[in-house]
Amino acid sequence: MTSSETGSEDLVERYLETIADHDYETFGELLTDDCEFTLVPIGHTWKGREDVVGALTVSGGTDSHDGEPSVRITSWFRNDDHVVVEYERKAVVRGVRLNIDGYCWIAHIRDGRIDSIREYINPSNPGTALLLSLVLRAYPRLTRRKSKK
Repeated sequence: MTSSETGSEDLVERYLETIADHDYETFGELLTDDCEFTLVPIGHTWKGREDVVGALTVSGGTDSHDGEPSVRITSWFRNDDHVVVEYERKAVVRGVRLNIDGYCWIAHIRDGRIDSIREYINPSNPGTALLLSLVLRAYPRLTRRKSKK
């Protein structure tokens, strides 16, 4: 294993830990300055480390707050310069507690850091899918509002 592969392995481990811990402030350390995050269901892309971390941090207010981890990684794999992570998440949206499955992140690694992330969300519960589609439509506005504070 070369030193660049070892560094990449460390990055993957840190990446998985930050997702599982829902620690997006620390996650910023893993990103390139020109990183892009695309939320596929709505087709919106945030550009630059600060905006990407801001977009991810806004969702921190939806944690379940029941003492259990809010994110559970169900599967992941690495292929060359990509990492794919499937996970489930507990959340509180507008006072409603949800278990949301069907999350998938695909991250691209460049020079030992993540330079792009695509998030796909496809919950298996139709009611959750409908509620989530309404929330996601407002998500870009929410992230802009929070970043201005």
